[in-house]
Amino acid sequence: MLDGVHRFSVYTLTFRLVPDGAGTRLEAHTDAIFPGVLGAIYRLLVIDSGFHGIATRSIVARVRRRVPSDESLG
Repeated sequence: MLDGVHRFSVYTLTFRLVPDGAGTRLEAHTDAIFPGVLGAIYRLLVIDSGFHGIATRSIVARVRRRVPSDESLG
């Protein structure tokens, strides 16, 4: 879990390992508040535009590439 505060938001980014068939899936979930007018503008530009989802999926993809596959373990 990563808690953070910056000029436009207060947030928590949580990663979960979820059993998925014979393996494990990594999920990322973000909770945030965007106080004030500047927070609302930030949310519109970053969150509602889809950029945040792209960035979060990029983080998960980088983790996936670093985790050994079942084939490399056996």
